[in-house]
Amino acid sequence: MQTALFPRPHQLPAAVADFVGREELLQSVVDRIIPFAQVVLLTGPVGTGKTTLAVHAAHRVANGHFPDGQLFVRLRGTTPYEVLGRFLTAFGLPAPGDFAARLSAYRDAVVRQSLLLVLDDATCVDQVKPLLPHAPGCAVLVTSRHTLKLPHVVEVGPLEPAQAMMLLGNQIGPDRLAAQDAGELVAASDCLPLAVRIAGAVLAARPHWPLALLTDRLRESRLEALSYGGLSVRARLEETAGDLSPPARRLLGLLADVGARRLPSWAPVAAFGDVRGQSAVDELVSAHLVSVSEDGYAVPELVREFAAGRSDAGEALRRVLGGWLYLLDQARTALYGGDFSVIRGCSAREVVRPDRALRADPLAWLESERESLCDAVDLAAEADLDEPAWELAHRLVTFFEARTDFEGWQHTHDIALAACERAGNRRGAAVLHCSLASLHISQSRYDLAHEMTLRAKDFFEDHDDLAGLGLVYRNLGIVARSSGELAAARRWYQRALAVYERFTDPVGEASVLQNLAQIDLYDGDPAGARERLSAALAACDGAGPARVLAQINYRLGKLLAVDGRHDEAFDVLTVALDLARTARDRRGESFVLYALGRNEFARCRMGPARTLLREAAALCEANFDVVGAARARLELSRVHQACGEVQLAAELEAAARAVYSEFGLKPVLGDLIFQP
Repeated sequence: MQTALFPRPHQLPAAVADFVGREELLQSVVDRIIPFAQVVLLTGPVGTGKTTLAVHAAHRVANGHFPDGQLFVRLRGTTPYEVLGRFLTAFGLPAPGDFAARLSAYRDAVVRQSLLLVLDDATCVDQVKPLLPHAPGCAVLVTSRHTLKLPHVVEVGPLEPAQAMMLLGNQIGPDRLAAQDAGELVAASDCLPLAVRIAGAVLAARPHWPLALLTDRLRESRLEALSYGGLSVRARLEETAGDLSPPARRLLGLLADVGARRLPSWAPVAAFGDVRGQSAVDELVSAHLVSVSEDGYAVPELVREFAAGRSDAGEALRRVLGGWLYLLDQARTALYGGDFSVIRGCSAREVVRPDRALRADPLAWLESERESLCDAVDLAAEADLDEPAWELAHRLVTFFEARTDFEGWQHTHDIALAACERAGNRRGAAVLHCSLASLHISQSRYDLAHEMTLRAKDFFEDHDDLAGLGLVYRNLGIVARSSGELAAARRWYQRALAVYERFTDPVGEASVLQNLAQIDLYDGDPAGARERLSAALAACDGAGPARVLAQINYRLGKLLAVDGRHDEAFDVLTVALDLARTARDRRGESFVLYALGRNEFARCRMGPARTLLREAAALCEANFDVVGAARARLELSRVHQACGEVQLAAELEAAARAVYSEFGLKPVLGDLIFQP
């Protein structure tokens, strides 16, 4: 066959004049097709400029490296049979009716030629494979919104913000761009070249519009605003969704309606309802409709807006929330040896696979998932799923308390409480009032804690709800003790202990026993206190949650210090400190540091006392515990006073007592008011 007699097709479309940035990416594509011709896939989400990049790369190398011509075809909506016919026609050859004969004629035509093929917008690899020339002098650039199995892949993402601003400026003029803040507009376009081009076209056609007007429209509905002339982000997304299998389309709608900013790795299977969710999400990732990270997935905001409302996602959201509840149950069991000192609702659990981080370090897992778990409470409340909302919020208290995350504690409980009140869920509201009381106790706001606890008390007593009563009576004991009402505190603690014994909750028992030990100590009964603490250790069976053991050892250390056995107290408090740090209990750590500082002062070790009390004050400040910081500084003032540093001691004491006054507190029996 005389290939020299063939016409030389030059089918490349014109390169866009305002191509901006991406020089490194463009060069990486060029480097993959010269000097050795190869098949290169440019893939990425809708609107990232894959075709524009491919055409620019093709023009850069066409004449110098592929003298026999360039072929260009948009594959979407075509078949290999049709495209082979077009290519043969471009070579001036007849197109046989039989597919095999057509393919053979095409391969014969290109075998000795040096051609560049641009196969644009492929929807699957089966569209591409028959068109590959298998000739050493031919290179192929393929663009696709899907990750196809081809030898060389270049990922094409959004523009950098500065590049997107430059592209917008090319369309509306640099003066207009400089006169107004375009940053928000570009951000609302996700820096996608297609979206920026549409925004620029809209503004260029309406020179009287301020940029803020289009930005406001993008906030209301980005897909509606990002449509102009023949360009539409929604239309491109519709095309891509049309490429999907029915299970993948269903999952896309479910994940969009779930609404989470980030989805854990198990969420697609949970949302779908069975294991088909995994292959479906893999398809969505391949189509760049879902992005993947090391530990989960995310549905981009534009895709979420496009796909939302296309499915009945209520059950999908329930299943995802049930997965979070199941994992929180697992984390609490790992931390406390069981589902102790927590109130369980009737939300269904979705059994999902815990990741290694949860099994290895539950608190580290809780910290890594904090944002997603708080989002889950928001999603549940917004969907009026009051039962999962309160359960999620309540089960997060373990983490919030240990990390002194008062903001997360308050937010999740306020959101969940509003959902419960809208639904008339009295039990959920009572649980959240009780948990909010614990928050106020941690902030030394005892009046608020008392008010919140009383709101929960009547409901739990009327329904003989033991799990709730234990928390209510314990909280009332703490509030009474904070006011120096030791007899009342003892009565409430004893009632809490009776509930936990009846409920078989050893962690609850241990917690109340150590509080009773503190009352014994202030009543001048160290033997009784020692007996209570021994019983607390027995309730934990000699082992148990590090946080609870830290609290017991903290009490034992204080008891030894009261007996004047300061060396032994130091050893026990050091154990308590190690346990608090193991449990990552920053609040507990600050209490132990304070007790160690006092003990060192009693041992006349002024240097270590200063160091420990300063550490306690600094940690309290980091924990937003201004009362705890004042308590540490008051003791530090005594150390400085003993060292003859009278002025500094007076300043520290005055600052500490100012905090006491601000909170309406006063020391009772030493510093009883500040006991945990």
